[in-house]
Amino acid sequence: MIINKKFSKPFSGKFLSEFVLTENMLPFTNKEIFEMDKELAKYEQLFMNPDVEKHLISRNELLVSFAISKAENSLLTIEEAQDVYNLVADDTEYGFIKEKIKNKKKLTRKDYEKLEFFNIAKTFRKFNQDTFDIKKLTPKLVKDIHLELTKGLDIFHKTLSDFDVYKSGKWRDGDDIRVGNYAPPSFKIIQASVKELVSWLKKDYSINNVAIFHTALYAVHPFRNGNKRVCRVLEHLLFRGLNINLKNLYNSSYYYHKQKSRYYKYLLYSLERKNLNHFTAFVSEALVLSMISVLKTSIEAKRKEFLEKKVNDTKIQSILRPLIKRHELQFKTLLKISKNKVSRQTFVTYLQQAHKKEWINRRKQGKVVYYSLNMKSPEEEVIEKWIKFAQERLTYIPDDILLT
Repeated sequence: MIINKKFSKPFSGKFLSEFVLTENMLPFTNKEIFEMDKELAKYEQLFMNPDVEKHLISRNELLVSFAISKAENSLLTIEEAQDVYNLVADDTEYGFIKEKIKNKKKLTRKDYEKLEFFNIAKTFRKFNQDTFDIKKLTPKLVKDIHLELTKGLDIFHKTLSDFDVYKSGKWRDGDDIRVGNYAPPSFKIIQASVKELVSWLKKDYSINNVAIFHTALYAVHPFRNGNKRVCRVLEHLLFRGLNINLKNLYNSSYYYHKQKSRYYKYLLYSLERKNLNHFTAFVSEALVLSMISVLKTSIEAKRKEFLEKKVNDTKIQSILRPLIKRHELQFKTLLKISKNKVSRQTFVTYLQQAHKKEWINRRKQGKVVYYSLNMKSPEEEVIEKWIKFAQERLTYIPDDILLT
């Protein structure tokens, strides 16, 4: 049985006109995502701890840069990324590459990955300082972002095997590129295709259309290398240009990193089937679940603060710490987590003391006993509502989102 035959072709140009979209099959509408972001902004203004907010904003800039570097299968760890990011944040000249060349030392893959991340973090910070104005979106800006992201990387083509050159800030000039089984269009129509995409988005600038723009731009594959980086940076800027995520509390790129296998699967589905729905739907999923993650981070920070202020016994603190990540846990689960810390009898004694001092709640359901911290936060009601809403629309939600 055919459920829905209503589809459109957003683009008219050569190659792009082959892509179809069934917009009423996307999981969330523009209005629904706007309303969630508006509610998040209101919550942030009224209830979010300023220290948590500051941490989220600072951490988000690092994580989005780290996630974009991971799109290129970088082996850089988050700790190494933090070290490089500190240089960007301090506005320090990152001249280790020049020093190694000057001293005739061999450049390594780790050097490449550090410079790659440095470029990403620096570019993201440069373009993300202010709210983006859609009038600034031009084919030249797309090339400029690629130039900034890939500056200096081609020096590694002499020292790294299987290195694919970038030709920073220049359109792809060949047709020997493959993404899985997908073959991008001829390089001869790149300029015309990017021009059409830019004009199309400017005429109808919306959340779902930014996701479509991301999908279609990657399908065109305007650069020989570094296309995912360009698409992710542009996506983030374009969303903020729509007045969502104005405080820069979350980003879809980090969700892509955590769901890397699904990210590639849906991207390839859209490319190989010439169906914009697959990846566009994944982008809206990333936005909605990333907003839920902001509230999760906030409530976990409050639970941690409650535990450290209220519970003056560090040993009892230790066995209650799992209740920071989870609102409520069974006795047997808490015991299992604490089995290497204390004996069962000591564990039971600590729980009894914590309950007597009203640090924790105890709930019995049949033969099963549950424990939770004796605190309430406005986040809990909002998270419950949002997760229920997401479950109605999505077939998959990661466990770390569901377990609040």
